[in-house]
Amino acid sequence: MSRYYPAALLLFLLVIEGTIVPNAVANFLQMDAVMVPRFLIVVIVFVGIFIGRKESLILGLIFGCIYDIVYTEFLGIYAFGLGFIGYLFAFSTKRIQDSIIVPIVLSCVAILFFEYYQYSIIQMLGVSEWSAGQFAKDRLLPTILFNLAFAIVAIFPVRKLCMHVNHQADLRQR
Repeated sequence: MSRYYPAALLLFLLVIEGTIVPNAVANFLQMDAVMVPRFLIVVIVFVGIFIGRKESLILGLIFGCIYDIVYTEFLGIYAFGLGFIGYLFAFSTKRIQDSIIVPIVLSCVAILFFEYYQYSIIQMLGVSEWSAGQFAKDRLLPTILFNLAFAIVAIFPVRKLCMHVNHQADLRQR
């Protein structure tokens, strides 16, 4: 049963990320910059670090598909992006797991990667009118800072949850 806890957390974050947070942030800050919550990416990177690559890849693909179906009009962008991030940023070494800074930095790099990935696809489709400089100033930097704050707050609870899942998996194997 505990192996479903990361998926339940991601489902909760998917709902929060798409409904409550954008409205709350826009009403609270009253600024022109766009801060996009990427809580799914942060938690998928943490799951990849603390549980493993296979788990983060599967969760990235599943929740990317759900995100594509529910929130976007282009299918496959989030599914591929989150699955790829789940695979690419899953460094399950003891040295990285014991660190606090490295998982947070890796999640910020993953968000940077995903934002440029999404921006380039939208540019290729001709949907976006932003220049690269305007994108970096008005969306990329505020998004990374906003999600950095979330990563700092979320690292300890997600790490504890992942360690619990690993412990329960070890007990099941005995």
